[in-house]
Amino acid sequence: MKMAPIAALFLLAALTGCAGAQFRLPAISDADVNRASLAVAGEPSNLPKHYRTAEENRDMVNRVAGRLEAAAPGLCTYAHAPHCTFNVVYVADDTVNAQTDGTRIEIYRGLMEYLDTEDEVAAVVGHEMGHEIAQHVEEKRQNATIGAVLAGILMGGAMVATGYRDPDALNNSVGLGASLGALSFSKEEEREADLLSCYLLARANYDLEKAGRVWVVLSKMDSETHASWFDDHPAGPERVAAWDKAILEVEASPNKLPQE
Repeated sequence: MKMAPIAALFLLAALTGCAGAQFRLPAISDADVNRASLAVAGEPSNLPKHYRTAEENRDMVNRVAGRLEAAAPGLCTYAHAPHCTFNVVYVADDTVNAQTDGTRIEIYRGLMEYLDTEDEVAAVVGHEMGHEIAQHVEEKRQNATIGAVLAGILMGGAMVATGYRDPDALNNSVGLGASLGALSFSKEEEREADLLSCYLLARANYDLEKAGRVWVVLSKMDSETHASWFDDHPAGPERVAAWDKAILEVEASPNKLPQE
């Protein structure tokens, strides 16, 4: 019986780092990251804001969502996505964020203010669609459930071993396990969502170079702000470099599908 809590401990530790990518991610070198760092450093410290009315923002988001969804079926089929329709909404809130819960993609006014072109908006919306296509949200939910169960086994085993009984401690451990299992998307999942976004934008005939500026801007913001976007959307020169390499891969792909 003592082996069960020990095994659960190892499984819980592994759970927090097991989320990986379904598709092969382009390799990036130190030289690639250094070039991207120069691009980020070249952005002005005071990033310009682009003020639009709520109606203009909503119309832009709707146009982007419709164009990307129309281009998505081939990619969805290839990725064995459970669905290929996307509920994309504009949120009139100053939070700098975009997110998906697997059924609803939200892009906030606070983030839209830093996006200049429709191509940049498409990169962000495409990224969230990429999470849904790759089923990253469902994986997080499954990990949360497994984490809660394993944490309960650990605490239950500890209570049996010590004779200590505290229902609150058990409940707290289950909650902690669920939190560990549902940590933010892994670095590989974020890069995979970017890669799928790049393919999706290419299929929708967006300008990938113009779209990539969004990662330069967000990397600059990441070094100077504490916006909620960066709580679960890591930025930085490495991400900029990965997008540049993704462009090269997409342009060389005859069928505009990622490599498994």
